[in-house]
Amino acid sequence: MKEKKTNPIKILFHFAGEEKGKMKFSVILAFLGELFGMLPFLAAAMLANEVYAGIATIKSALIWAGGAALGIAVRALLCSLSSARSHKIAFTILKNIRRAIADKMRRVPLGVMLETPSGVYKTLMVDNVGKLEDSIAHVIPESPSQIAAPAACLILIFILDWRMGLTSLITIPLSIPFIIGMMRGYGEKMATYLRSGNEMNAALVEYVGGIQVIKAFGRTGASFGKFADAVNFFHDSTLAWWRQCWFWMAAVKAIIPSTLLGSLPVGALLYMNGQIPLPIFIACIVIPIGFIAPMMKLAFGSEQLTIIAANLRPIREFLAVAEQERPAKSVKLDGSSYQFENVSFSYNASKEVLHNISFAVEPCTMTAIVGPSGSGKSTIAKLMAGFWDTTGGVVRYGGRDIKEIPFDQMMGEISYVAQDNFLFDKSIRENIRIGNPTATDAQVEAAAKAANCHEFIMQLPNGYDTPAGDAGDRLSGGERQRITIARAMLKRSSVVILDEATAYADPESEAQIQQAVGRLVQGKTLIVVAHRLSTIQNAQQILVIDQGRIAARGTQTELLRDCPLYRKMWEEHIGAADRAEERSEALC
Repeated sequence: MKEKKTNPIKILFHFAGEEKGKMKFSVILAFLGELFGMLPFLAAAMLANEVYAGIATIKSALIWAGGAALGIAVRALLCSLSSARSHKIAFTILKNIRRAIADKMRRVPLGVMLETPSGVYKTLMVDNVGKLEDSIAHVIPESPSQIAAPAACLILIFILDWRMGLTSLITIPLSIPFIIGMMRGYGEKMATYLRSGNEMNAALVEYVGGIQVIKAFGRTGASFGKFADAVNFFHDSTLAWWRQCWFWMAAVKAIIPSTLLGSLPVGALLYMNGQIPLPIFIACIVIPIGFIAPMMKLAFGSEQLTIIAANLRPIREFLAVAEQERPAKSVKLDGSSYQFENVSFSYNASKEVLHNISFAVEPCTMTAIVGPSGSGKSTIAKLMAGFWDTTGGVVRYGGRDIKEIPFDQMMGEISYVAQDNFLFDKSIRENIRIGNPTATDAQVEAAAKAANCHEFIMQLPNGYDTPAGDAGDRLSGGERQRITIARAMLKRSSVVILDEATAYADPESEAQIQQAVGRLVQGKTLIVVAHRLSTIQNAQQILVIDQGRIAARGTQTELLRDCPLYRKMWEEHIGAADRAEERSEALC
């Protein structure tokens, strides 16, 4: 059972899908192709026999030459058919692995995705999977044929003369010391080489993503420590791998094909003593030259199994990450909103960030969550959205533990707008339409007007058809936020969660966002994680979070009267706003 789980070939073909079982035909084609590929060597031996016997003619020479040409042509045809089929299977396997990874990304807790550098997923999806293609398309179908054809030829030589058969294999024991030298520490060094390449790719993605900061602070690629270290590690591990094996590998490649080292002197001695005829002598010299090449491919192709295992390892580890389990069938909700019942949460076992949080949210009301940086307020919002599971207590929605609500049903109930919401590099119109893929252009524009972003959209070069850029980088922070609010407005949801939605907005954008939020809340439950307290003055309930606990709750009037922490936060907010206004007036 253990072997079934760890065999890399079986793991690969677990992802074959509709192509499962079709590799056998590719193997048969490759096998037949290799057999036909031996015809030129057999034809040369037979022609040499006729020449020796004095019966060779131009016609017979042409026949044998035609046989050799036919063998080459049929081999090329069969191998190309085998390759076409194996590549189709390979690309199906790669497609299914990438789909499995993408589907897994959707099912694992959001924290797993956020805590891992994006370059790791790029390496996983592109590099690790891509490196499997050559092994699937070539090594797997060709390996059986690379065994069968040499074996058939070797049997033929032993039939012709067992002594010549043994001498044709003399290079194999001669190469064993060099093979041992090549394989010493090979697996460990290659694993380090592959890991260093993955780490360099991950660091490269982070480097490119942060190039603006690197340039702004006058850093260079060499001085950006993480990237420089990753490049140096890749350089050193590559050299360590090749220093270990390149001499030994060159020696093996030189020795094994040199079959004449044994067959030529032994065959000549046997022929001179009259123990074998010249045709047998020639055949036993020529045929090994033909079957050694496939044997070399097989020997060096065996390292592909190590490569397969090394590249499958991070894929399997990611696919084995614990998932958030949800039912598939929709459940009935009773119309109530959120209830937190003694909720605790930790990102890892070492530190708990929420401690026994309990509160309720009434439908069609506005609840604000405020607190110092790092207090846990955004974590509460993400638990509401189901991005993580609690480590203690229960989060209920509609009278149900959200763990009992299918993901699709829960996502249909809420619109989540984060401070760094992502815009795709497609048109503004399509970015808004993500909220409701069936929305008409008129509905998209109506949502944009309600979110106070219609005017700036119309000033863009192509209006609603203007691409947002990579992650929305053609727009300001406030503009991106208004686009995401328009997206939320377009979605038919009962709850809207705004997680620091005005964090990147300038004062003008903040005022427009507040107006948009006022329209957004109509008939919906609004949860606002707020840094700027002016945006939540009218909330029916404000939760003040401090060090993972609820320090106070109530309306703004109540909190200003009874909660020193909220009063201090409000005074700091008002003071910051006044200073910003004074600076603005001074500049004018």
